[in-house]
Amino acid sequence: MTVIDLPAHRPPGVTEEAGNRLARVLTDPDTRVRHAAADALMDEREVLIGEEGVRALVLAETNGPDSYVRAVAAELVRAMRVAAWDIYSQALSHKDPARAETVRGLAVLRAATELSEIALTDPDWRVRERAVATLGRLDSRSAIGPLTNALEDDIVAVRRAAVRALATWAATRHYARTALTTALNDPDAGVRTEARWALA
Repeated sequence: MTVIDLPAHRPPGVTEEAGNRLARVLTDPDTRVRHAAADALMDEREVLIGEEGVRALVLAETNGPDSYVRAVAAELVRAMRVAAWDIYSQALSHKDPARAETVRGLAVLRAATELSEIALTDPDWRVRERAVATLGRLDSRSAIGPLTNALEDDIVAVRRAAVRALATWAATRHYARTALTTALNDPDAGVRTEARWALA
């Protein structure tokens, strides 16, 4: 079982260096070394992987040198997304403000679906704002829809974060420009100004 380093308890005596090293080796030029690392990540009882290792896994998921490495990385990333969402959900049910830290973990995992849900539904506007800002650093196909919806948030800071995030794609994505054009009618002058800057 692979464990991501999120705000949860670490198993005693387990460090993230070994997991990070195994994840980095997934790009080794030697196929046998890559496959041994992939097998170790899948088979070890508990391997803790820190942010550096998670980034390596996310990269291997899409750009891995062979199909076996890509499949293992995809399975590990999927499992980590599920675990991160479980941690967030538990923290939400206990009204734990530390759930905002799971946004960082989900961002590293490039978990657009989960971040979109948080951006649109979390009861704490600061958590929504953080998730919205994070969506702006992901792929536009998965982010523009939720960011457009975030422009309707009751809190100005969340709407401003949505405008800033959409500005990333203002020059290249029609839907981002359409959403920003809508933001020109926002009741807040700051949101309107940022939308004008993004469209300029």
